[in-house]
Amino acid sequence: MKKVVLCAAALLFGTVGFAQMNDSDVFQDGNGNASSVLQSGLMNVSDVDQIGDNNDSEVEQFGTTNDSDVDQIGNNNQFYTTQDGTSNTSVTYQEGNGNQGGGTGLIWGTYQSGSDNLAYTTSLGDGNNAGTRQAGADNVSDIYQFGVGNVANGGLWGVYQTGNENDADVDQLGNNNVVDNLRQDGLQNQFKITQTGDSNTASSFQQGERNLGGGGSLIWGINQEGNNNTATNSSIGNDNNSGTGQYGDMNVSAIEQVGDMNDANGGFFGNYQVGDMNSAYIGQFGDLNDAQNTSIGNENIANATQDGDENISTANQTGDLNESYVAQDGFNNMSDVDQIGNSNLSNVSQNGTQHMSVVLQTGNGNSSTVTQND
Repeated sequence: MKKVVLCAAALLFGTVGFAQMNDSDVFQDGNGNASSVLQSGLMNVSDVDQIGDNNDSEVEQFGTTNDSDVDQIGNNNQFYTTQDGTSNTSVTYQEGNGNQGGGTGLIWGTYQSGSDNLAYTTSLGDGNNAGTRQAGADNVSDIYQFGVGNVANGGLWGVYQTGNENDADVDQLGNNNVVDNLRQDGLQNQFKITQTGDSNTASSFQQGERNLGGGGSLIWGINQEGNNNTATNSSIGNDNNSGTGQYGDMNVSAIEQVGDMNDANGGFFGNYQVGDMNSAYIGQFGDLNDAQNTSIGNENIANATQDGDENISTANQTGDLNESYVAQDGFNNMSDVDQIGNSNLSNVSQNGTQHMSVVLQTGNGNSSTVTQND
């Protein structure tokens, strides 16, 4: 067993010019190893490689243009990376089972404070935990997990970004995976969560203006492919965009938006479900909202609730035993419901001025009720 522990904190006692050019390299091969690196200054670089079991790594960098790379291969490993400054980059790779991106003891996986930060976390195995916290502008967070029972991030956050124009991307391949909390506070933030497998859960929360659940570059907000998946999107602010796509059976999706000119999710999907016994809900509160529900399969339920002005709701369902509920409160609202199949039920209630409702049902046993009030 080979154990090498280097601490860059000792370099701080050198000259200022030397402190600004620190470089730390730690390599460990064996079981029960621990590594701690502390860097303060500019243009610091830290590289930690751990191969074995029960490794523990902690890297702290303070300054500008820092770079950290942590690789862990084994089981029950933990990593903790803190970067404070500008243009920092953190890359973490974990391979094994029970690895922690922070966990209960180390609090988080990657923490970055500043601007133009990049965080990439990859976990291959089962029961892994990864988290990223970023504060600043133009930050990018990317978490990739492959296995069963992975979490991003239990008890604290999956991705938490505070600032403007941040991007968050979480990809999970496997079953029983959880994106516990993807949160963005600020302006013009974007996120994308992709889960492939069964019994996965994803939740997102955006607060600010012009945030996008996907957007032009990241395509969607939450996309789940499998069975028994659950997705929840929440947006508070103006000009927000959120979308959910689910493929499989017994999926559940909920989107809530509070603010003006919200869209869930124009041009791609606002709830899009393919399979049986699906349930979709979109709630929008504000002005100029747009909602979309599309369900393909059996026993689907699509529910859109809009409170505000100039709302537009469209629900398209193809299959059997579909139900669509649309309630609009305000003026200049429009609702379009198309159901093709058997035993469909549509109920549209509009309260205000200049409402418009079009319901087309093709099949047997369909029932439609439209109420308009001034």
